[in-house]
Amino acid sequence: MTEPLRWRVREDPPASAARNMAVDHALAVSLPSGMGVLRFYRWAAPTLSFGRNEPTEGRWSTAALSSEGVEVVRRPTGGRAVLHHRELTYAVVVPAGGPGSMRGLYGRVNAALVRALRAFGVAAELAPRQARAAPPDAGPCFELPAEGEVVAGGAKLVGSAQVRLEGRLLQHGSILLADDQPRLGRLAAEPVSVSDGAVTSLERCLGRVPEVAELIEVLRPALAEGLGGDWHCADTEHTLGESLLTRLEAHYRSPTWIWRR
Repeated sequence: MTEPLRWRVREDPPASAARNMAVDHALAVSLPSGMGVLRFYRWAAPTLSFGRNEPTEGRWSTAALSSEGVEVVRRPTGGRAVLHHRELTYAVVVPAGGPGSMRGLYGRVNAALVRALRAFGVAAELAPRQARAAPPDAGPCFELPAEGEVVAGGAKLVGSAQVRLEGRLLQHGSILLADDQPRLGRLAAEPVSVSDGAVTSLERCLGRVPEVAELIEVLRPALAEGLGGDWHCADTEHTLGESLLTRLEAHYRSPTWIWRR
């Protein structure tokens, strides 16, 4: 019988794009046996992130990105382009096989997010199955919800993606406090748009932009209930080696990685 995971929780201050991806990656590859990590974080500057296998060549204007002060990074996970700005990002890291498969983890996390958001006053639900899955070149992430993602009023509210790294599973995702995704159109070298009604935000659902602390207050217990395990030591930090972080940060800052497709 598999022992319940022992969980740690991190609430990190805003960081650069490369640093945020380095921390998520490092948490996965250095995860001790029997442990899970829940991380909440934000971004020091507006950031355009690409999915691991998303085509980017000729699609984005480096001049527009520079003039608008937008950082660029390619995630270790799949999915499509997201503009990270007024949002809260979560990450969950577990050993592969516990709690369950990639699909199982996806379902448990997203169901927990729905419960938390409903408690927060948002009519959240899981998106139904689409006729077909969107390919990596299908446009921005928030243009179309994938099966099981979190929506409100049929519009996408949370975008999530996964990857398996050295026997661990990483799932992270963006919970939109406000809708900045239309800004992607100004950053593109070719026409890009997010359709009206395709995306929503907590501001649109609640009539206000909530404080990050109050959002975490409802997310944390819902995820603990949904993921199970031992959360008694949740505030004991899982420390990371600085040499590992430095190496990974250089990787995620590298143009060779960012613009590799």
